[in-house]
Amino acid sequence: MRYKPKEFVLKNGLSCIIKSPGPEDAISMLQLMRTASDETDFLARYSDEIDITVSQEQQFLQNCLKSKKDLMLCALVQGNLVANAGITPIAPHQRYAHRTSFGISINQKYWGLGIGSLLISAVISSAHEMGYEQLELEVVSGNERGLALYRKYGFEIYGTRNHAFKYRDGTYASEYLMMLKL
Repeated sequence: MRYKPKEFVLKNGLSCIIKSPGPEDAISMLQLMRTASDETDFLARYSDEIDITVSQEQQFLQNCLKSKKDLMLCALVQGNLVANAGITPIAPHQRYAHRTSFGISINQKYWGLGIGSLLISAVISSAHEMGYEQLELEVVSGNERGLALYRKYGFEIYGTRNHAFKYRDGTYASEYLMMLKL
C-alpha cells in the first residue's frame, strides 16, 4: 500500500515527513536497519546479519508499494531517513486475513520526539483501511520505552515467550506478545 506523504512538527520543532519509502530509498533503509540494530538489543538482528542487497531492498520496497496487504512507512527529518514501521500479513490464508504483524525502529538520536507515535498512528489508520482487525507485535520484556508506547495506543500483552532472544554473550531475553484490536 502506498501511504500519502504527510508532514508533522516534532517536539523539538523540526519537520518530519511520514511516507511510504520507494526503491530510491533502499540505501537509506538498509543504513537505518544497520544503525538501529547497533543502537539497541531490542531488535531481531545484529547489524552484521543484515545481508540484504540494495537490489533486494529496492524490490521489497516496490512490492510493498504495490501490495494491498503490506505497508512500509518511513520518517524523514531534515531529509534524513530516521525511522521506519511496517505491517505484513501473519499468513496468506483466509483464516489469518484479519491479522497483521507490526514492527518499528527509530534511530536512537530521534527517540522521544514523537516519531514513534506518528508512525503508530499512521499504521493503525492504514491497517484499518486495509481491512485488518488486529495488529500483533513482539517486544523484548525489558524494552520499557517500547512497552509504554504500545500501551499508549491500546496494545495489550496476551502472552510471554521466555528465552525468545539469545544474545551473543549467552544471556537471554523474554518477549511479550502484544495485540491491538482495531
